Amino acid sequence: MSILKKSVVVGLMALVTTPAMATVSTYNVTTTWFEPDTQPKNTYFVGSFTYDSATKTITGLAGQLSEAMTGSTNYNPGTGVNGADDMTWLSLNHQLVSWYDASLGGTFAATFKNTSTNTFWTGLGGNGWSPASGVAAGGIYYGFPSAKGNPGNAYALIFVPDNPLTALTQTQINKLAYADCAAGGMMGATCMTGTSVSGYGAVGTMSGYPLAQTISAVTVPVPEPESYAMFMVGVGLLGLAIRQKRQIG
Repeated sequence: MSILKKSVVVGLMALVTTPAMATVSTYNVTTTWFEPDTQPKNTYFVGSFTYDSATKTITGLAGQLSEAMTGSTNYNPGTGVNGADDMTWLSLNHQLVSWYDASLGGTFAATFKNTSTNTFWTGLGGNGWSPASGVAAGGIYYGFPSAKGNPGNAYALIFVPDNPLTALTQTQINKLAYADCAAGGMMGATCMTGTSVSGYGAVGTMSGYPLAQTISAVTVPVPEPESYAMFMVGVGLLGLAIRQKRQIG
């Protein structure tokens, strides 16, 4: 076979290689904060999100946050959702914050109970929601000292590695956080929070800290339509080239 024909066949074979996969997939996530003062109940966030591996962005993060201070006193771990379904669960359906952290190799996202990020007292400055602001404000609710000024917000902050199915390192786990300023997660003027000393300089307001996070795939990436069309064209052209080669040979 001539060099030209060989080049054509090689080029056609390149067209028949595995089609490019779509970059957007859906995942489930469960994040756990250990709560020493409410054992055997912990705080959980159970939700889902969409992740674009090309842009490393998270969208649609939403789910449920448990309130470890609620539920029956004869709590029976190991039953129900995460063994924790007798607690009150808050709906967090508003992803309002997200950013990429190159040093940690992944993307942060926070989803809120309210349509605003107003969570912590801003009397000492801060942005009113971040874990660092919450630690600085002592976990005091936004709008303090007016009880009516508390919007009762709550959020969960998760971290998604560049490969979402990769287990988190301890350094990444240390940056997970939650805040609960709703009625069932309040201690007077103080919201219930979960942070780590390594991540933010202090544990949560009831000594809670991030323990673990698991992510599992809901949808598997599929070939992009245009890529699949090129794949089929490549298969046809390669078959034609092989037939012509046999006729000439």
